[in-house]
Amino acid sequence: MDASVVLGVVSIALAGILFALYRRLYAQTKSRFGVALLIFAAAFVVQSALTVYSYLRSMPLIPDSFAPYLLAIGLCEATGLGAVAWTASR
Repeated sequence: MDASVVLGVVSIALAGILFALYRRLYAQTKSRFGVALLIFAAAFVVQSALTVYSYLRSMPLIPDSFAPYLLAIGLCEATGLGAVAWTASR
């Protein structure tokens, strides 16, 4: 579960980077698409923060047998956000 929390914090950081990149894009273009991208990134920041909060609050209640699945979900999310942030920075 601790590794899932760490991956959640990584996801928050990646989504924050994505938000900053999209904010810069919007400042340059002032397009509606830029606003949609900002909302997309903000939703990921909020979702990742809620995930970390829920893991921390419910850690004693979650059976250890769920930990590998939660870790895999966090890894997939962090990988996807990393790919999107890397693509957006190019």
